[in-house]
Amino acid sequence: MTLESALLKQILSLGDFDTWNGLKQHYLPEGEYRKLWNIVDKHVSKYKNLPTFEELKLEVRSAELQEKIYAIETVETDVEADLLLDYLKNQFTQSEILGSIESYIDNQIAISDARENIDLLQEIVVSVEDKVDTQDANESMETIELFDDDETYKKRISLGLNQDFDLEYSFKSDELIMLGATSGGGKSLVCCNIASTVRKQGRSALYFTIEMNSKDILQRIVAIETEVNANRLIHQNLEPHEWNKVGEWWAGRFVDGEEVLAKYDNLEKANFKEFHKELVRNRIDYSKPQIEIYYDPALTTAKIASVVRQNLQKLHNPGVIIIDYLNQVKRSNNQKAGQYDWTEQIEISKYFKTLAQEYDTTTVTAIQTKADGSAKFSTNVDNAVDAFYSIDHFDQSDCMKFSCKKRRNAKVAGFCSEMDWDTLKVGPHTALDPDEKAEIKETMGTNEKIEDMPPW
Repeated sequence: MTLESALLKQILSLGDFDTWNGLKQHYLPEGEYRKLWNIVDKHVSKYKNLPTFEELKLEVRSAELQEKIYAIETVETDVEADLLLDYLKNQFTQSEILGSIESYIDNQIAISDARENIDLLQEIVVSVEDKVDTQDANESMETIELFDDDETYKKRISLGLNQDFDLEYSFKSDELIMLGATSGGGKSLVCCNIASTVRKQGRSALYFTIEMNSKDILQRIVAIETEVNANRLIHQNLEPHEWNKVGEWWAGRFVDGEEVLAKYDNLEKANFKEFHKELVRNRIDYSKPQIEIYYDPALTTAKIASVVRQNLQKLHNPGVIIIDYLNQVKRSNNQKAGQYDWTEQIEISKYFKTLAQEYDTTTVTAIQTKADGSAKFSTNVDNAVDAFYSIDHFDQSDCMKFSCKKRRNAKVAGFCSEMDWDTLKVGPHTALDPDEKAEIKETMGTNEKIEDMPPW
């Protein structure tokens, strides 16, 4: 008796749909078992039920397969089907891992450096995870609870981009949010604002950046949180009170940072590096909410998985994983990232959803869309996402518009928020976009600026 025969016997004799749905064709060895799987699968697709052994015999013409069916039918086993499936998955997983490692040793290890070797091993892990379903079994109706418990509800996050929107909508810890915009359309800026919001909510953020380096992202976040002019911050041209604001924020990241800050009566460009060196000796305080930034211009799904595993263990109360942005993520080091390779990006999008579910952390990813918008939301790249917002900002206008293209389990609702281009802060107040302002002007028959009108 083989494991495969025992499993098929239990599935077919008991009509066990749940276990059948968990049995992937590639778990079975090449040859007769896979051929039988195909026949059963076609029967299920056509008749919406599992075939009996008698029905299966009628559908099989090959003498070899007929004999195999008779052999499976006569198998005696008292092991439950779900346990047999677990054994088969374990067997398949071990075989895949050993085969991949043998190939890696034969072809790569001698010519790769340390970083490449680590990346290749991570890719093996992701590749095996893609092939093996490791999700827990679905809950039964007897165990499903109608409402989230307090701890689960506390894990929900608000985007912080619009206070009116936040009053009605928040996002669960296993949800995937996608932000779409053209090049230079504000994707990274919005991601920085979300990271800042989550930190202010007492949660930590893990931020992956591919095009912009860590310093650029951090400067944006500091400007947003301290409300200091971003351009002056970048050029180190701050007023004395602004240097102190930045110093207070910076000190808050480190163990005993406030004590170090107290040694400096007035921070300025001349002594900030000295202040930073002293802070670094104290190390980052991971008992507080932090924004951890990971920069990698050759980011793969394997690297993402590795960094997430390492960082979520040390970060205080993780709230969000941000990936900026999807188009530049590769599934392996051997793959060239394609800006508009929608087929590949669909798979990466599915992976990000799995990431949110596995680590129970809301995941946000930006995606660059075409300038003409032709393939914007029609290529199924949003199949796995729970919410998809298209971002628009307007020249000569201090607002940013978020059009909701998809929202699972909730009303499709967008919003338009104030935009402070000095501090790079989005929201939290609602604003009118230029078209809305023009429409109001036309209706009221006035050339007055909307902002200057009396508030009646």
